[in-house]
Amino acid sequence: MAQSYTKLKKLSDKNGEIEFQAEISEAVLKENILAELAHAAEEFSLPGFRKGKVPHDVVREHVGEMELLEGAADEALRDAMQEIAGDEKLDVLGRPQLIVTKLAPGNPVEFKIRYAISPDVSLPDYKKIGRTITERKDAVETTDKEIDEAVTRIQTMIAPDQKDAALTDEMVKKFGPFNTVTDFRVELKRNLEQEKEFHNKETKRDEMIKEIVKNAKVKIPAMIVEQEHSEFVRDRDDQLASAKLPFEEYLKQSGKTAEEVDKEERRIIEDDIKTSIVIQAIRTKEQLAPEEREIQINIAQLKLRYPDRDETTLRRTAQALVLQEKLFALLEGNTKKDDGEAAKKKETK
Repeated sequence: MAQSYTKLKKLSDKNGEIEFQAEISEAVLKENILAELAHAAEEFSLPGFRKGKVPHDVVREHVGEMELLEGAADEALRDAMQEIAGDEKLDVLGRPQLIVTKLAPGNPVEFKIRYAISPDVSLPDYKKIGRTITERKDAVETTDKEIDEAVTRIQTMIAPDQKDAALTDEMVKKFGPFNTVTDFRVELKRNLEQEKEFHNKETKRDEMIKEIVKNAKVKIPAMIVEQEHSEFVRDRDDQLASAKLPFEEYLKQSGKTAEEVDKEERRIIEDDIKTSIVIQAIRTKEQLAPEEREIQINIAQLKLRYPDRDETTLRRTAQALVLQEKLFALLEGNTKKDDGEAAKKKETK
């Protein structure tokens, strides 16, 4: 397949953004115009002609040269965007920005295109950060007061008419396979402590990611922040419109100015982008990749919870879950590789 673009020239390369100018040749445009014309003819009909049987020169007159040229140029430009990125070996981040600078019949299409490039990342000692936080001992003891509060909640849900009554052996039999109040409170304490342990684990995971990202050095291309912010504002305004809440009222309720809201939104977006880039950098460095067996196990589990989801969505979710667990296993020091290295060190001693 012939190259879609010609006369490629680099205009700038700074701050994680690289811009080119190039052309789509008349030869490529002519081929694409013929394809556009054939596609238009398939759906075209005129009195005296069956649908799809109108001569192409007649279709061309009715559709118009400029409309055919625009369609042909769109197709060629889409191809050119991918080809340039591939030929220049660009690690593209987000969507390229394309500006057509010349579009006229009988001429090449001239355009400029800007790419945001995945930035270099200077990672901290993420394994040390992960293990330091993981090894920190956080209290998970459950007090009698917490147990009493949990008992009240359960009584309110299961036996609301007895929510203020003292707990008895007969009453706890309604809550499950318990013979005595003591049995019930022991099991309840165990469950509450398991919940605390799970919450502590999730809190630590969130903390270690924030700490790694905070200590990583990476410059986010401004172009990506602008793209993400534009989408964020569009979604936010759609939600406000659905709620019939004017933006001015939204500002009043938030107690912030429009400038403060804009600054906060951009900070959140930049943090999210940085987090994504840093996590991907760790995955790439450590060559973390899901195995098919792991994906299939997760898909099977997800199907039980979300039976109506399509296979593509299930697979994508399963891959993300596997990668997430591999990342945290690495940070928490639970990988097989790390266990093997630890065993070797022990034997050496």
